[in-house]
Amino acid sequence: MSAPRVVLRSGLPRVPEGNALSRGISRILEERSMRRPRFSGYWTSATPSRAEELECYQVGGARVKLFSLEGGQRHLYHISPWEHGLPDEVVRVVDGVISQVTDLPPPDLEVGYDELRGYVVRTATRLLRKRCEGLEMGSSIEERERTIVRLSEMVARHTVGLGLFEVLLADDRIEDIYVDAPSWENPVHITIGGVAGFNSVCRCGTNITVSGDEMNGLVSKFRQYTLRPFSEAFPALEADLPGYDARATVIGPPLSPSGPALALRRHSRRPWTLLRLVEAGALDTYAAALLSFLIDGRSTALICGARGAGKSSMLSAMMFEFPLEQRILTIEDTLELPIGRMQSLGYRIQSLFVDRGMERSAEDGADDALRVSLRLGESAIVMGEVRGKEAQTLYQSMRTGRAGSSVLGTIHGESARSVYDRVVHDMGISKEAFMATDIVVTMGLSRPGGSSRPVRRLVEVAEVSRERGPGEFNLLLGEGDKGLRCASETIARIAASWGLDYQDALENIRRGTRCARCSSTPRSGGTPSAWHRNGPADATSSCGRGWTTAG
Repeated sequence: MSAPRVVLRSGLPRVPEGNALSRGISRILEERSMRRPRFSGYWTSATPSRAEELECYQVGGARVKLFSLEGGQRHLYHISPWEHGLPDEVVRVVDGVISQVTDLPPPDLEVGYDELRGYVVRTATRLLRKRCEGLEMGSSIEERERTIVRLSEMVARHTVGLGLFEVLLADDRIEDIYVDAPSWENPVHITIGGVAGFNSVCRCGTNITVSGDEMNGLVSKFRQYTLRPFSEAFPALEADLPGYDARATVIGPPLSPSGPALALRRHSRRPWTLLRLVEAGALDTYAAALLSFLIDGRSTALICGARGAGKSSMLSAMMFEFPLEQRILTIEDTLELPIGRMQSLGYRIQSLFVDRGMERSAEDGADDALRVSLRLGESAIVMGEVRGKEAQTLYQSMRTGRAGSSVLGTIHGESARSVYDRVVHDMGISKEAFMATDIVVTMGLSRPGGSSRPVRRLVEVAEVSRERGPGEFNLLLGEGDKGLRCASETIARIAASWGLDYQDALENIRRGTRCARCSSTPRSGGTPSAWHRNGPADATSSCGRGWTTAG
């Protein structure tokens, strides 16, 4: 028996059953219907007609199907949650348990989220065991207990959790989730990777619509996470969701006149490395070897690109190219960098988190964190994003040699020239100070053959030309290049510091290219650093200068 659902139907006249017209109209009505169990604030719609199924898999107990619509012009992420197919009697029991749980606060109201969720699961399990007596819950005691445990987790998801958003966030391929206002009229839409290939990015709709009450409940939870206001005076709220590896941004009236709107950005659970980017098709082995050489040579690098182009992924990958003995300080206001994973691999890394409070802007916080980092001793500095005020402190310290051995950061821009214009003209950094930058790496979204599914790619690697003066660049590498376009001043400087001549440095990069090709399946037993050019051979790859993955 199907679960009790609210079904919205079009007000078309009744047609006698049995003929083709009635079957066609029934199909149209079914497609337009939206349904949900009574305890859920998430509506789901049926599979559309004339949809081509591309993939089908399971996520968090839900069945997911990816459909191509209109000949590939649009795509649909169709989810069938487990709770939307429960029998009537089970839905009634769950609804009653949820009502009881909300009336039974934990003994300690100061508990954290993990403790609160554990309390809800334990309470729901106890109530479900009592209420489910006499119901058909499985053919054995073990199966019955597994069902009760699953129902308890579902109760937690729809009370203190994020509802169906938890299922979406459990899908490692989903990168962004959006809810436009008013939420009850606009289906949730997402950005998902790997639909037409591992490196492709697809923006598609879903069959989920969120009720207004559910959206208001989510906003209340985010306020509890951050202990910050959300009102007409403060219509924007950002919250890190550590348990979900995601960050939420909510806007409300008057900024969003039609009600709350939501964006969830999910962080990659598997850290990106240069090898993984090569495997994903974002760059080739020569570009990876070049970047590894430059970072190993303590170059200062800015990574630019549009939103979603892969700036943070490239920054994370380049961090793994630091030598193990290099101390690293990171400054970020969104916890995206793979700090814990790098520490577990033996890297010496300290994270500075900039909390965006009411009293100061993100720029003020980043500037304060940068000033503190400059007093923490010689270290490589990694800026999650270079915005404005802190850029002056950064470049001043780079010119005076106080910024440590290397500086990495991301910045919005479409090319090295646009980065120069923004830093010099918008941020007020002098032309001479900008020359402390060694390289600018540009990531972009390309559409091969005019495809509607963009692909993340390395667009260019350019170096600041100190020989030709401020505002001049040498384009070292363009998209698809298999070698340097011109002689590199930066490579020459690194080679001189290592006691090599220029040709030896180029051969070093070429050896790294061959190493990347033969080390896609690294052996165990080697050191956890990425590439090892100058040290003894280790066992991470067949050529002795291997490239290990971090995932």
